[in-house]
Order: sequence, then C-alpha cells, then structure tokens
Amino acid sequence: MNVLKIVKLIIFMLVILLNNNLTGQTKSNKTNTKHENGSYLSTSMYYVSDAVFMGRKDSISTPYLYPSLTYHHKSGFYVTSSLSYLTKENQSRVDLFLASIGFDFASDNFSGDFSVTKYFFNNDSYNVISDIEADLTATLSYDFNIVNLSATASSYFNKSSSSDIFLSSEISHDFISSNAKFQISPTAGIYLGSQNFYEEYYINTKIRSQGTGGSGNGSGTGGVTETTITTIEIQESQKFNVMAYELSLPMWYTEKSFTISFLPAVVFPENEATLLIDETTVVKENLKETFYWIVGLTYTFN
Repeated sequence: MNVLKIVKLIIFMLVILLNNNLTGQTKSNKTNTKHENGSYLSTSMYYVSDAVFMGRKDSISTPYLYPSLTYHHKSGFYVTSSLSYLTKENQSRVDLFLASIGFDFASDNFSGDFSVTKYFFNNDSYNVISDIEADLTATLSYDFNIVNLSATASSYFNKSSSSDIFLSSEISHDFISSNAKFQISPTAGIYLGSQNFYEEYYINTKIRSQGTGGSGNGSGTGGVTETTITTIEIQESQKFNVMAYELSLPMWYTEKSFTISFLPAVVFPENEATLLIDETTVVKENLKETFYWIVGLTYTFN
C-alpha cells in the first residue's frame, strides 16, 4: 500500500509541478507535419484486454476486438466510426457502435483536437459507460521538447438527465529511433470528474440483472450482494474528485503505410463510491489498481 501511495504521489507531483513550471523552457524547433500529406483514409484493428474508464470497470473483464475506419481531410476535419466486439467466452456479441466527427490542428509544437461522439450500446452491455449516449471532448497539447503536456476537458451525457464533466492532464516524453520508424512515450496522467455515469451503470445494470437472473450482465465492482435491490444511489455521484492516476507506455512502429501499436497501462482508482442501497444499507466500494493493454494495426491510404 505504501508503494502505491508513493507512485500516486509521484504522478500527482509530475502533472501539477510540471504544468506550473514548464512554460519557462525553450521551445523546440521541431515542426509538426501531421497534415503535410493531405487527406487520407485509415483502417485499424485493435484489441483491448479490458474496458477501463476513469479507473472503473466491471468485475467481469470486458475484452474488445474493435475495427475502426477514419477519413481525415487535409483541413483537419475528420469522421470516424468503430464497433466493439465483446470476445468474452459465452458472451460474444457486438457490444458497442460509435461514430465521431471532429477537427484537429497542429502548429509548430502546439496541437489540439475537438470532437463529438455518439454511442450505441447493446442492451446487454455491462461496460461501466454503457448508459452514456454522447460526449463532447477537447484536447490541447504542447511539445516542450523535454516533455509533452496535454490537457483534456470533456462532458459525457447519460441516458438520464444527468451528465459528467471530466478533466485530465498527461505528461509524456518521446523516445524516437534514428530512422523515425519506432517511438515509445512513457506517460503519466491524472483524471478528475464526477460519477453520475457510474451511478447510472449500477442502477441500470445491477437492478436489470436481477430481473433477468443475471444473464448477460456483469457483477459490478462494489461488492453489492445478490439480494433483491430496488434503489441504488452513489453519494459522490455529483462531486468533482480525482478519479484515477495512470502510468502507461505507448509505443508505435511504422513501416510505409502500416503502423503497429502497443500500449500497456496500470491505473490506480481513487475516491471509491459509497453506495446507498434501498435507502438503508451503506456499502463502501473497494476498487483496486488494474493492469490492461491495447494492441493494434493500422493501414493508411494516402
């Protein structure tokens, strides 16, 4: 436990202190060439070992195989769509389809991305964001040569009238091979937000699973018993708190039009939910750190 606390403290200090002090460093002379090749079409295939969002996940793993297709115009506007196929044994199905439109830009060391995404989840999905319908997301990044700093703000809209605001910040450093084909970028991140989405997940997954005998649904992460439940409320649902810290090691290898990527990550959740069940029983969630990984292959048609 002491080791975990030290790791979390290091991540927090990196993100906060560097965010305050990096503005005094010299700008890099590198030029971002993201749009120099004009418009392009890309297709990808990814596999994620478990679906983790803000340090939260279902107790049953949610491994996805997800293909995606993106058209990116040279102006910076893009559209992308993907589906997530659940590969869990005895539960194989298309669990999610999503579509996004957005705009990104790059100027010298500064870049940004703005997007709107619509989600279509399978009714049997036990993904912790399965009651989210759409999101608005904006990301700004700056390459200080020594490190890269990014900040993201997003709003997620649930099926109910509630919504969530999330803020995150990440620090990374790029190690690039001499032929520029291989890159590895150690990254530390901190994620903050509210938990309305998590409350909706418990309400619509736990209670629904009781009505179907548990078929097709996960069992949650909060230690809720299998007795009949009529109401669930998360006391912290509207509070804005630190949700998680994360350490990751994304890496890419590019050969002509092909890119192979791999991202191992460990996430440390914070501020466990306090569940009020049937207005009488109080259960404190017991979240633990999670290791997950993503591997992918992308082909780009210029």
